[in-house]
Amino acid sequence: DLRFNKIKRIPRGSFPNLPHLHTLFLNNNELQELEDGSFHGLPELRFVYLYKNKIQKIHPNVFRSIPHLEQLFLHSNELSKFPEHIFDSNPNLKRLRLDSNSLVCDCDMMWLADMLKEKSTHTQAAVTCRYPSKFQGRSLMSIAKEDFHCEKPKITMQPKDVDVTFGNTVYFTCRAEGAPNPEIMWFHNDNMINTNVEDRYSILDDGTLMIESAQDSDKGAYECMARNAAGMAKTSKVELRYMGDQEIPKFMETPSDITVIEGEDAELVCHVMGNPRPDITWTLNSDPVTGNIRARKLETGSLVISNVRLSDAGTYECSASNSVKTISSSARVRVLVKPVIVEPPVDVSVVLGTVVNFTCEARGDSQTVLTWTKDGENLRNNGRYEVLKNGQMLIIHNAVASDQGKYTCKAENAAGSTTASGTLRIVENAAPSFSQTSDLISTAAGSDVTLHCAAEGKPDPLYDWMRDGRVLQNRNRISIQAGELRITNVQSHDAGRYDCVAENFVGKASKAIFLQVQGADIGRVGDQFVNSAIPQATRQVNSAVNTTLSQLFDPTKEHTVQDLLSAFRYPTPEALDLARAEEIFEQTLEIIQRHVSEGHSYNLTGFETSYQELVSPSHIHMIANMSGCLRRTHAADCSDTCFHRRYRTMDGTCNNLQNPTWGAANTAFNRLLPAIYENGFNSPVGWNRHKLYKGTHLPSARLVSSLVIATDHVTSDEQFTHMLMQWGQFIDHDMDLSPQAISFARFSDGRRCNETCENTNPCFPISVPTSDPRIRNHECLGFTRSSATCNTDSTSLFFNTVSPRQQLNALTSFIDASNVYGNSDRMSSIVRDLASNRGLLREGPSTATVRRLLPFDEDTLERPDCQIEPSKRHIPCFIAGDVRVNEQLALISMHTLWMRQHNHMAAGLHRINPHWDGNKIYHEARKIMGALFQHITFKHWLPKVLGPKGMAMIGPYEGYKHDVNPSIVNEFAVAAMRFGHTLIQPIIFRLNETFHEIPEGHLSLRQVFFAPHRIIEEGGLDPLIRGLFAKPAKKKLPGELLNSELTERLFQLANAVGQDLASLNIQRGRDHGTQFYNDYRVLCGLPRARTFDDLRSEIPHKDTRDKLQALYSHPDNIDLFVGGITEQVVDGAKVGPTFLCILSDQFKRLRDGDRFWYEREGVFTSEQLVTIQQTSISSAICESSDSITRVQKDVFLLAVDDDDYVPCNEIPKLDLNQWTDCCEDCRTRATLTSFAARFRSRRSAEYSYLDDRPDLYSSNTSDIVS
Repeated sequence: DLRFNKIKRIPRGSFPNLPHLHTLFLNNNELQELEDGSFHGLPELRFVYLYKNKIQKIHPNVFRSIPHLEQLFLHSNELSKFPEHIFDSNPNLKRLRLDSNSLVCDCDMMWLADMLKEKSTHTQAAVTCRYPSKFQGRSLMSIAKEDFHCEKPKITMQPKDVDVTFGNTVYFTCRAEGAPNPEIMWFHNDNMINTNVEDRYSILDDGTLMIESAQDSDKGAYECMARNAAGMAKTSKVELRYMGDQEIPKFMETPSDITVIEGEDAELVCHVMGNPRPDITWTLNSDPVTGNIRARKLETGSLVISNVRLSDAGTYECSASNSVKTISSSARVRVLVKPVIVEPPVDVSVVLGTVVNFTCEARGDSQTVLTWTKDGENLRNNGRYEVLKNGQMLIIHNAVASDQGKYTCKAENAAGSTTASGTLRIVENAAPSFSQTSDLISTAAGSDVTLHCAAEGKPDPLYDWMRDGRVLQNRNRISIQAGELRITNVQSHDAGRYDCVAENFVGKASKAIFLQVQGADIGRVGDQFVNSAIPQATRQVNSAVNTTLSQLFDPTKEHTVQDLLSAFRYPTPEALDLARAEEIFEQTLEIIQRHVSEGHSYNLTGFETSYQELVSPSHIHMIANMSGCLRRTHAADCSDTCFHRRYRTMDGTCNNLQNPTWGAANTAFNRLLPAIYENGFNSPVGWNRHKLYKGTHLPSARLVSSLVIATDHVTSDEQFTHMLMQWGQFIDHDMDLSPQAISFARFSDGRRCNETCENTNPCFPISVPTSDPRIRNHECLGFTRSSATCNTDSTSLFFNTVSPRQQLNALTSFIDASNVYGNSDRMSSIVRDLASNRGLLREGPSTATVRRLLPFDEDTLERPDCQIEPSKRHIPCFIAGDVRVNEQLALISMHTLWMRQHNHMAAGLHRINPHWDGNKIYHEARKIMGALFQHITFKHWLPKVLGPKGMAMIGPYEGYKHDVNPSIVNEFAVAAMRFGHTLIQPIIFRLNETFHEIPEGHLSLRQVFFAPHRIIEEGGLDPLIRGLFAKPAKKKLPGELLNSELTERLFQLANAVGQDLASLNIQRGRDHGTQFYNDYRVLCGLPRARTFDDLRSEIPHKDTRDKLQALYSHPDNIDLFVGGITEQVVDGAKVGPTFLCILSDQFKRLRDGDRFWYEREGVFTSEQLVTIQQTSISSAICESSDSITRVQKDVFLLAVDDDDYVPCNEIPKLDLNQWTDCCEDCRTRATLTSFAARFRSRRSAEYSYLDDRPDLYSSNTSDIVS
C-alpha cells in the first residue's frame, strides 16, 4: 500500500522479489508517466490503483509484464491519449476506469472503443471524453464509429510489376488517402519490410518503396498496405523480375472462397509471377466467363463481378500460363439473397380485451430470423406478447389501449433485412357495465317480485340470470324476459343472491341482486340493522382497500421499505377478492353489534358475544351473499386426464382428484386444534386488554421477546452450516404465506396501523412495556393482521351460522418449487420467458463476473427503488416465484441459483428433445425441479432437523393416500416452522474462492434486508453461497434463542424503531387463533403442565421456566411459539418434542397426500428416479453459481478441514439423458405434435394456462386500483 505519498516516478525494477503480490495501491501520488518496465517483477499482479496522480503519458509496453491484470484504475489523471495495443497481453482485464482525464476522443481512440465494445460482456469500463467539445462528458463506448468522422485508407495509386537488371535502383509507387493520414507499409513475399534492418530499402515521404542496388534476393512479390485508426487497405501484389530469366508461373496470391450479398460487387484475387509474364484466364463451373458482361479482368489478373446475381454463384478457376508451364487455382463464390416478406402483417382493428394475431412470412435462406417491434421499440416482456412459429406469428393477449400502434416485422439474414408493418387500432366499443354492482330487494313471503337489470354497453348486451352458479330458465314460478326476472308466490327458500350477467362481444359484467324474504324465520335483535350495515361495511372496506392500493402503488411517491414489505405481502389479485369478502362479512357483523350495543337493546357485557343470537340465520345468509362469501369460484375441472395425470397445475388444484382444492393456493389453512378467539369468532386473545386468562392478563409479545427470547450472545453450531437455516426459509416459502390484511389502515377511520395503539381491525398493535430496554418513545409496535377467507367447514356460514376466522394460505401447500415458478397462472406468466419458446424462466442483468441474475420487478411498484439504505442509488427489486425474494441477500442468492438451474435443465431438455415445444420443456423441467426440492428436503435436510425420532414418526414412504389432506396447518406456519429463526446468525458471511472474507466484508443482518445492490455491485452470488455452506449455523441454547439483530434491529435502517421478529411471531400466533402451548403438549402425547415445574423435562433450564412463570403466571397461558422454542431439543434434532410432533405430522401429510410425490411409482421412471436421488444442493451450486469450483458433498454439514471441499467434477449431477424422448413414431419434426400442444387444446377453459387463454390476463393490480 503506497497511497498518499509523493511518488513521482516508478523506475524499472522498483518491485523486486514480489512474485505473489496481487494488489498494488499507488493512488494519490504525483506520478506523471508510466515507463516501460514499471511493473516488472510482479507476474501475479491483478489489481492496480493509479487514480488521482498526474499521469500524462503511458508507455505502450508498460502492462506486458503483468499478464493477469484484472482491474486498472487510472481515473482522475491528465491523460489525453491511450496507446494502441497496450492491453494485448492482458486478456483477463475485467474493469477499467479512465474517467476524469483529458481524453481526446478522435480517430486515434477508436481502437479502444472497439475493444471495450467487443469485451462488454466481461469488461466493465468507464472512459469519459473531454475533447472535442461535442463529445465532452460522453462515454467513449457510446460514440458510434461514424461520429468520429474517420475514413478508412483508400489506395489512389497502385504499384506495377518491374523488370530490372542486377545492381539497378527499383521504385514501387503507392499512394493512399484517409483520415487521419494513413501510414504506408510494404511487404516482400508476405514479410513486412523493416527499413531499419534493410538499409537498401527506403520508404519515401509519398509512400514509394525504393530498393537500391537490386540483388537476386529482391525478386518476388511486393505489396503495399495503408493503415490508420479507421482501418487498412492493401494493394494488389506486384512482381520484381530479372530480365531474361525464364521462370514457371507461381501464385503470389490465390483466389479465396467468398460470400457476397446479391447486388454488391465481388472480386476474386489472382496474382501470378513468372517469365514470360503469364496469361490469366477465368472459368465458372468450367465455362469461360468471357460471356458475362458484368465480369471483367483487371491488369493484375483479378476478376471483378459487378452487381452480383444468384446465377453468379459457383466455382471459379484462375489459370495462369506461359511458355514454361500452366498452373491453376479455384475458389467458390456464395451469393446471399436478402429475405423477401411474402406475407406481410395487415392492419387490424379490435376491441379491448380480445386477442390480436399478426402474421409475417418471409422467403430467404435457412438463417433468416424474424423479429417484431412496436413503434420502433422492442416488445416488452409483460406476459401478454407471444411470438410463435419462429417469429411468423405475433399474438397479443388481452389487448389494452396502450397496445395501439405500428407493429413491424423484420426479416433478417446475413444478406440484409426487410421490414413490413401492420397497424393495430383499438375500436371504441364498450363492454357492458352497471352503475351499481349490487342491489337489495325485500318482499313478503307469498308475494310476486320482479328483479330488474339494465347495463350500458356497445353493442347492446344480452342477459342471463344465474343462481348458485347455474343459469336460470323459464319454468314453474320463474319467468325471464331480457333484463327482468319475475318470481311468483315467493317462498323462504327463494331468498338469496341472483346474478344478472350482461354480455356482448367486447366483454361481460354482472350485477348481484339480493332477495330478502320477510317472515321466513324468527327475527333477532340485530336483523333490523342488516340492510344499513352491509353497504356501510362495504364502503368502509372498499375505501380502505383503495387507499392502501393508491398509496402502495402511487407512481409519484418515493417508496419506503415499509411500503416494500407491505406491497410484497399484499394479497394477490387471486386472494384479494376472497379476503375482501371476509372482511366485509366481519365488518358487517361488527357494525350490527355496535348498533345493538349503543341502543342498549341487547346486553353484550359480561360474556362473549354470540353472533348467532344477534342475527338470524336467514340474515347471516344474506350478509354472506352480499359480502361476496357465497360468490363461489367454479369448481376445479379435473377432467383433462392427459394433463392432470402428468403435471401439477400452477395453483395446486386437482392434485387430489376427489378433493381438488386440498393443498391448493388461496385456500384456508387447516388446523390441528380448533381456533380460539375472545369473541368466539374473530377477536384474537389479548384483543381485550382487560380480559383475564387464568386470573391474569396475557403478557405483551414484546415483553416476552425481551425477557425470554432475545440474546446478544450466540454460539456457533459445531456440526451444521448456515445453509441449514437458509434451506429451511427457502422451502418454507414454497409452502406457506399468509398475506397481510387487505388494508394497512383501520376500516373504521382510515388511520394506519403503525400510527395507532388501539386494537381496531385490521390493526393489532404490540404493546411496548414502559420498562423496555430499547424502545422508549413508543407505546406500541405497529402490526397488521393477516388476511382471512370465508370459512368453509361443516359449521360455516354456508349453513347459516358463524364460524371462527380462518386465515388464507396464498401458496400451494405442496413441495413443488412454487417459490421458483409462482402459485398462479398470472404469476407464472410473469416469471416465464414466453418469447423464446424454449421453456425458460426470465433472466435479468449480468456483470463481468456474475452470470445472469433474476429479472427486475418492474410491475409491482411504479418506481421500484429497492434500497433500505437511502444513500444507495436506485436499483429495482428482483422478481421470482415468491414475493418475499428480496427480503435478504442469502434468500436472493437461493432464488437466483434455482432460476438458473431451471434454465440449465430446460436447455438440456431442449438439446436432447429438439421436437419438444416450450410448454413441454417448461412443465418437464418444473416437474424435475419439484422432485429435487422434495428429495433434498426429505433426504438431506429433514433428518438433520427432526433427527432419528422425528424421521421415525414420518416413517417410510408407502405410496399416495387420497384420504390424506396435505394442506398446511396454521400451527406449522405461525409457530413450528419458525424454529428456523433460532438458527440465524447475526452475520451473513461473504467468502472468496479461498474461503476468506471478501474485500467488501461480511454483513450484519440489518444490512442485508432489501439490498439487491450488494448482489450487483459486491461480488454476486458466490460469496454469499460460500458463506452459507462454509460457515456454521447458530446453535439454539437455553438463553440463546433469537439473536438481537432479529429482535432489536430488524429493518432498523428503514424504521425509526427496529422491528422485533420474536414479537411478530408471538402476535401472529395470537392473530391466527392458535391455542396455547399446553394444549399442543396434550395433542402430542405430553402431560398437561399444571405448574411450571411440570415443564422441567421439556424445558430443563430453570431460569427460563422462572421467566415464563413471571410473565404468564400459569402454564396454560404460554404462547405456542414461545413454549416450542424454549423446549430442549430432542437428541439428533433441532427442535423439542412439541415442534417435532407438529413438523413430522405436517411433512408426513405433505408427502403422503401429494399425488405427484417424486417417489410414487409412475411419476418418474426408475432410471430418472435414480439420477434424482443422486442430486443435491451441491450439484446446483456447481452448475448454477457464478464460478464456484469446490464444495462439500453435503452442504448442510460443516467442513472440518479443506479436504472436505471436493472439486465439482466429483459431485454427482442430474443426468438429463434419462428424459430423452426417442419419438419412434415421428417422421419429421415438422409433423410432430408435442404433448403440450395436444393437451392445451382440450384443457378446461377455467383452469388452462394464461399463455393459452388470453382472456384470463385481466386480473392484475391496475384492475384492482380502478
